Amino acid sequence: MRVKFLISLILIFFGHSVANAQDENVIYNDTLTQKLFQIKKDYSKRIFESTYYTIQIYFGDLKSADSILIDFQENYEGIKSELIFETPNYKVRIGEYKDINIASQKLEGIRRTYPGSFIIKLSEL
Repeated sequence: MRVKFLISLILIFFGHSVANAQDENVIYNDTLTQKLFQIKKDYSKRIFESTYYTIQIYFGDLKSADSILIDFQENYEGIKSELIFETPNYKVRIGEYKDINIASQKLEGIRRTYPGSFIIKLSEL
């Protein structure tokens, strides 16, 4: 009985010592945490600043895309428009809007002429 008591006492003592030793080995580096937080904050800001909405009015073959792009440029002067190739289709995208609400308002007017139009969220990163 005494042997069991001594073994239990020794195990409790060593268990407590190991637990305390683990606490002593932990290093809290606030400057590192602050640097990592600043990096995350800067990255999130860059993502926000480089994200915008555009309206895609067509995707398909080159001949039709080119025709729609010319038609759009003639009827909607002052709105940025571009022809993009993404395998296997050509796409006509118009405008760059930071606010989804403004893009939605523009989409309502554009859909009268180009009924298949929709908004896409893009990022320059």
